[in-house]
Amino acid sequence: MRHFVGFLSGLILGLVLVLVCGWAFAHLRGLHTAGLGALQGSGPVAVAGLVGVGVLVALVAVPPRLTPMLPFGAALVVSGLTGLALLRMHLLERLPEVPGAEGALTLLPLGVFVPLALVLFAPLFVGGRWRREEEGPSEAEVYFDGLYEEDDDKVRPPGAAAPSGPHAPRHRA
Repeated sequence: MRHFVGFLSGLILGLVLVLVCGWAFAHLRGLHTAGLGALQGSGPVAVAGLVGVGVLVALVAVPPRLTPMLPFGAALVVSGLTGLALLRMHLLERLPEVPGAEGALTLLPLGVFVPLALVLFAPLFVGGRWRREEEGPSEAEVYFDGLYEEDDDKVRPPGAAAPSGPHAPRHRA
C-alpha cells in the first residue's frame, strides 16, 4: 500500500516540480530583461522557490526508508513531459494556463529536466528501499532496558518510605 500511495504522490510531486521551476524561470527571465539581478526586487522569492525544489528533491531521493515509488512517479512525470515536449510540443501547448506553465514550456524542450529525472530514477535501484524494516525493539531500547534492569529488583512496597541518606532527593513542602 505504501508503494501505491508513494507512486500517486510522486505523480503530483513531479508536476509541482516542473511548474515551480517554470515559474521561477519566467520570473527570473523577467527580472533579467528589466536589467535587475536575481537578488534585486522580487528575485529572492524565485530563488527561494528553486531552493524549495532542491530541498524537495533531496527529501525524496535520499531517505532510505521512503518508498522508491515516490521518486519514480515524479521521474516518470518529469521525463514524460520532457519527451512529449521534444516529440509533440503542440500537445503541451493545449494545456490550460497555470502559473509556471509558460516557463516550463520554455525549459522542457531544452532538456533541463533530464538530470533531475535521472536523480529521481536512481532510488528505484536501491534494494533496501523496497523492504520494510521489521518491527521490533531498536538498539536504543535494548540498551536502556539493560541499564534499568537492576532498579527493577529493588521495588519498594507501596507504603514504604523513601530511602534516606546523602543521595536521597529532598522535597520542600
